[in-house]
Amino acid sequence: MRRGACLDSGVGSTWSPLRLATMNLRPLLDKLHRSRDKFEKAARRVPEKNWRTPPREGAWWAAEVVAHVIMVETLMTGAAAKITKKPPLPVPLWLLDDREAMLSHLIQQRQRTLSVLQSGGDSDFRRYRLQHPLLGSLRYYDWFRTLAAHDERHTKQLHEIIKVRKIS
Repeated sequence: MRRGACLDSGVGSTWSPLRLATMNLRPLLDKLHRSRDKFEKAARRVPEKNWRTPPREGAWWAAEVVAHVIMVETLMTGAAAKITKKPPLPVPLWLLDDREAMLSHLIQQRQRTLSVLQSGGDSDFRRYRLQHPLLGSLRYYDWFRTLAAHDERHTKQLHEIIKVRKIS
């Protein structure tokens, strides 16, 4: 894949300032407004007296949840402001292979992930943390939980490719 090619910008597309300027941001802006409205309404429902009290042992308090969302958005916005000044990095060539080889690698990786989770025994993955380059320190449990959401997000991309290419 050539420098400047971006898998996430659409089927066979290439990143360019013109494409970015002409993208329809309305659906994304609407989704951001809706999700923040729901989040803020939920946060306001938590009484002040419960703001710093976890609902159960080991769970985040409302204040921690809101602080996390603020930190993530602050870091993402700052990183986006910096990163968009350069062309996006391509997917590493060593990862790109034919379909069956890549799907085999994908399946093997998920099996390793499940094995790690299942072999943890009594380990509570919420107690262990790993540094994220943008989001700061995250609990391993949260890292594992986001794998499913990550799959779902990119499944939608694959469905878009199928639809655009009119694959049945």
